[in-house]
Amino acid sequence: MIALLASVLIVTVISIALIGLMDTDLTHASIQFAVARSFYIAQAGLAEAEVQASAAADPAGYTTPDRGVTVPYGSGLFTYWVDAGPAAGCGPGLKTLESHGEVAFLGRTIGARVRGCAVGGAPFLAALFGVGPVQFRGAASRVYLAPYAVGTPGGGGNLGSFTEINFADGDTRVNALSETTTDTVTLRDGTVADYQLFGFSTAPEYNPDPEADPTPWISSAFGEIIKARPAAELILNRCGTPHACVTVRDNITDVPRIAALRGANYLRHVYLKDMRNETLPRIALDPATLRAWAAQNTANAALNRAARVRDTTGRDQVNSVYTRIGFYQLLFYLQRNPQQFLQGTVYVDGDFEFLATLGTAQALGSVPGNVTLAVAGDVIIDSKIAVTLRHDLTTVAGRRTPGILVLGAPHPLDRLRETCGGQRVNRSGRLVLCEGSSLTVDGLVYTQDGMAVEPGARVDQVGAMYHNNRGTPNPSFMTQDATVVLRFDPLALSALGTGIAMLSWQQVP
Repeated sequence: MIALLASVLIVTVISIALIGLMDTDLTHASIQFAVARSFYIAQAGLAEAEVQASAAADPAGYTTPDRGVTVPYGSGLFTYWVDAGPAAGCGPGLKTLESHGEVAFLGRTIGARVRGCAVGGAPFLAALFGVGPVQFRGAASRVYLAPYAVGTPGGGGNLGSFTEINFADGDTRVNALSETTTDTVTLRDGTVADYQLFGFSTAPEYNPDPEADPTPWISSAFGEIIKARPAAELILNRCGTPHACVTVRDNITDVPRIAALRGANYLRHVYLKDMRNETLPRIALDPATLRAWAAQNTANAALNRAARVRDTTGRDQVNSVYTRIGFYQLLFYLQRNPQQFLQGTVYVDGDFEFLATLGTAQALGSVPGNVTLAVAGDVIIDSKIAVTLRHDLTTVAGRRTPGILVLGAPHPLDRLRETCGGQRVNRSGRLVLCEGSSLTVDGLVYTQDGMAVEPGARVDQVGAMYHNNRGTPNPSFMTQDATVVLRFDPLALSALGTGIAMLSWQQVP
């Protein structure tokens, strides 16, 4: 009996201890569950803040009250702020979104907080996007989609299309950084090694052979390929896929992954991080709005007077809406007076061609000009002509200001006109860089019917590109044996004026 009583006592003590441990474990598990719930509720609040900012008439200017917006959600509630209250710290021009989620547990409030950095007015993040096909042609092509500021949210430049991204030549180079020898590019800042564009202080060592190394570590420095489909319509492509396809040469089979692009298709000079499918809005700028802005822009009145530009009544022109002749007259004056520059939004009625008669170098705007050139037609940059349109990139306004907007005529001509390199234009809204020309530009470059960069031409851009398509067979973007250096600045996309794009987010104490 004594042994039995001792055994029962021992078992009882152990059982009570186990029950206590189980109760403690259940309490800890419940607390962890409450912490997890508060974290996910905070994430829901961040998503709601993003939705509300995106739906605002001016996403870049949207803010909440300092007290925030509190909404019950699930078994708790969240409070979110946009550029108000505790939401701060993302940097000039970026929007700061913060959300606090909380749940009640055992008479206590358990909370979690998350913060995100975003670009207001940007529908998505892409350095180069085409509604129609994006095509890279020629073994001498050099394309770099680099970050404007290395290490900032947004990273390398994404490449996207609603229809097709085509690598027409097996030796085309996209983000091929000094694979065997050091390659240099000449920019506004001087001549630099290409790897410096991506933040490497010395030439990175990697095996460029796609068969031996189909996914090299260096790819992490680059952007992604976005196989997009429009949210509100169906755009057909020659691959027959619902999203845009990636093709090589004349093949119409969609390439599914980067490893297959470099490996099976042996595009040994193409480096991008990944491919993803995404549904995105289609964007079209309104020419009437831009013309109205130019009509209200009187900052160039003194320049017009000095250049003797007249309006339709024969008086000195006050606003910044020009005929082709009036704009040529203004450029002739600027050529003779290089210390002067245009300011604000400038609108040209009709096609415009940068001609050799204006001089080999033509500067439209420079620091602190912040000029936007909008053209109701096509824009042609003749052979060996250098055009410069720069902004004050030390300011948020300078980074957000659009660069060149080629809007096209309301009714393109039925008859096509052939220009440099066999390019055919009809006032549809096409930007063509002829052989040996160069374009140095800041901000958004937008075209209504695509952009062509001919052999030997050079593009030095800080900003982003969006190229539309008006149903013509023209690619939305095409480069042929040319050099394109596009340093992606997410703020340039805010010129599109719709949506909000999240750059990064994190949990905060």
